[in-house]
Amino acid sequence: MTRVYFDQIHICDPSTGFDDTGCMIINDGVVDAVGSPQDIGSPPSDARIITAENAVITPGLIDIRVQSRTPGHAHKERPASLARAAAAGGITAMVCLPNTDPVLDNPDSLSALTRHDNNGSADAPATPRIYAYGAATRGLQDTAMAELGLLAEAGAVGFTNAITPISDSLIMRRIMDYAAMLDKPVIQHAEDLSLAEGGEMHEGENSTRLGLKGIPVEAEEIMVARDLSLARLTGARYHVAHVSCARTVELIRAAKAEGLPVTCDTAPPYFALNDVAVMEYDTRFRLSPPLRSEEDRLAIIAAIADGTIDCIASDHAPQDRDSKLLPFGVAATGSSALETLLPLVLGLYHSGHISLMRAIELTSTAPATLLDLPGGTLAPGAAADLTIMQPDRGWQVRGATFRSLSHSTPFEGQPVQGKTLSTWVKGQEIYNATTATDGA
Repeated sequence: MTRVYFDQIHICDPSTGFDDTGCMIINDGVVDAVGSPQDIGSPPSDARIITAENAVITPGLIDIRVQSRTPGHAHKERPASLARAAAAGGITAMVCLPNTDPVLDNPDSLSALTRHDNNGSADAPATPRIYAYGAATRGLQDTAMAELGLLAEAGAVGFTNAITPISDSLIMRRIMDYAAMLDKPVIQHAEDLSLAEGGEMHEGENSTRLGLKGIPVEAEEIMVARDLSLARLTGARYHVAHVSCARTVELIRAAKAEGLPVTCDTAPPYFALNDVAVMEYDTRFRLSPPLRSEEDRLAIIAAIADGTIDCIASDHAPQDRDSKLLPFGVAATGSSALETLLPLVLGLYHSGHISLMRAIELTSTAPATLLDLPGGTLAPGAAADLTIMQPDRGWQVRGATFRSLSHSTPFEGQPVQGKTLSTWVKGQEIYNATTATDGA
């Protein structure tokens, strides 16, 4: 029996409400006990004892929006680099989008991506757990519904068209009807393509100054409004990905008040940056959806604080160097984001917008609940997937030190607070900052 005893470390677990200095015992990859030193007692004689000054133990982070890039685009990311980057970011589980090559629109392709992790030998080295969404439409072409039932049987945790919207209203209704029967969420990249076509950045005063074609907030708002009507009609679980603007927040807040089964997430760029960042035509800031106005940014923060936004995902969309070394309007959208998720979310905590407990809920417990995933808890009996971090430890974001193959980040050079000390999956330590070489 392999035992680990965490001795008098701050434990923060939103799933149980435990937020205090305490002790925790892991036996054979499972949480055995959590509580005060008086409740837990002395360490077992055969246990590995771990202490960490100024550290916090939390349930492992769960990132529900990751582009794996493999199979099909291994020059942008490979399974090994994806796993290393996630582990360094304190992420113990990832949910990957189906926009691989081949597309994850059949059980075989979906199983090929996820089989690396979840059903491996107990003796195999642990890595972050990998889950996946099934493609909502065949080939992500938005012309015919994929075999959702077969995808669900193969382990799909939800259905999405990845980085493009499900635009056809009749097809979306059919997808929602079927997903409701399967009790799986439909995840939407909300964008009216007719309004967004050819768009390069947020439509507003700054797009006019820069001579770049704008994407209005209405492109997101109109798609969400349509989908909410269909969710009301079908009763399907509907999830809006990377919410970026105030009007979308208002729609979702009203839908939740109505009692519709609606959830949403956002990503750090939309609460930490605005469209002023684009003024130097730096393609690191070319994202989808685009960076919005300061008014929108503040609305996203308010929605995170009041619970309208359910969780925060990294929106990891790694790009190779050549894809970014192009004129702004034709450069690829996206950035490397796994290794900056934790400190950027903790920035909301340090600035007083949310509590530490809420920060962990947004990145761990809530994602697990939303997608019916194991994890997001340190309750006894749960798998020992956990993150140990120092929330006050400062460092500077440098893309060159990332473990991801992509080094492009809109937060290049930004000072942040919050550092992963170690990451554990199934009771195995898969990352340790002391022995890692990361330049931070």
